Amino acid sequence: MMRKMKRWMVRHLLRDWPTRRVNDIVRLTLGNPARTYSGPFKGMRYVDRSIGSTYYPKILGTYELELTPVWEELFSGNHDIFIDVGAAEGYFAVGVALRTSWPVIAFEADPRTPLPELAALNEVEDRIRLYPACDLRSLAEAIDDHTHPLLLVDIEGSELLLLDPHYIPSLRRATLIVEIHDCFLPGTGQRLIERFQPTHAIERVDTHKRTPSDFPLPLPSLPFDPSQYTLSYMDEQRQADTYWLILRPTP
Repeated sequence: MMRKMKRWMVRHLLRDWPTRRVNDIVRLTLGNPARTYSGPFKGMRYVDRSIGSTYYPKILGTYELELTPVWEELFSGNHDIFIDVGAAEGYFAVGVALRTSWPVIAFEADPRTPLPELAALNEVEDRIRLYPACDLRSLAEAIDDHTHPLLLVDIEGSELLLLDPHYIPSLRRATLIVEIHDCFLPGTGQRLIERFQPTHAIERVDTHKRTPSDFPLPLPSLPFDPSQYTLSYMDEQRQADTYWLILRPTP
């Protein structure tokens, strides 16, 4: 009986050792409190939790990796406000405040949001105004006094209700990054394209699966293939048909 128990323990310890080894590397490298390791918001201090999305892609810097070139382009633009609709814990709201001098307005309906904590951790709390759920009136008020607004919208299928230039004419001069959830309301993306095509140049950015080469942390030589473990850290658990529309106002 003791021999069987010993064999069982050895087998299970060996089976779990690669996971524990990669976990140790990740946690030691990222620190406590963690700093975002790579990507457009590299160096941002981070809280110990996320809301509505996976945690580790954000502190690795691989979260929404597909949009990194878009962000770098937008940071060189002449925007005069950033409005984050569906801000969660503030990855983008705080990140943009760190990278730019723009004022930031964040809308987040979840009262548990640690966005104020994240903003304070990065000393940008005086740059961000946080409001609860966004509606047509509050969005119009946020945009109206600005000439070159930049909006990020991720509201799980409610994009069509909010993003209507018929009701908010100032959207016609806004640059928008909109996460599209056709899985919740089929045809959402196409209907937004039809609404904004007269006033905007529209680019579609599709999600892609992460590869081991996307993992940003340096790994020591290991006696096993770490790919499955590094891929799990970057997994954002997205619907397969999720994509983004980038809408840039035309002159």
